[in-house]
Amino acid sequence: MSELENRRENPFYHRGAELRDVGAETREKQLEAQEKKMAARERVEQVSKEVKSTQKQMQNILANMQQVIKAVQAIRAQLALNKDDSIPSVERDKKTVSDLQKRLAGLRGELSDLRQALLVEEIADIHEEGIVTDEKLVEIEAQRRVKEVMKALGVEE
Repeated sequence: MSELENRRENPFYHRGAELRDVGAETREKQLEAQEKKMAARERVEQVSKEVKSTQKQMQNILANMQQVIKAVQAIRAQLALNKDDSIPSVERDKKTVSDLQKRLAGLRGELSDLRQALLVEEIADIHEEGIVTDEKLVEIEAQRRVKEVMKALGVEE
């Protein structure tokens, strides 16, 4: 019998090819899971940057409002005018702050949703690793990993 015929008839030869195919599929699934995880992390990072930017913008507006109020009060005191709390630029700034607070609340909600999605991804990763089998321990480890990611991104919880 030739070597080619031995290979065709040998069941282990075919099994090796099947195992290579299964290994390739597993690697592809791992790559897809990693891509999902990275996408979730990138989105968390982007939203956390928006939260920080919005908070900074609100702080600047509030500081400017205080300066304007003090300046108007000083001018009124010099002119001996009646105290009317209605200052147009301050009213606009109050509306802007209110809008930013609503936006910040929305971003925080989105951040919470993304945190949950990241937790689901971490749980799946831990299951794939197969090191921890107890569901409570898997949940605890996944939450610890998510906290690390959130902390690394500078997002307060």
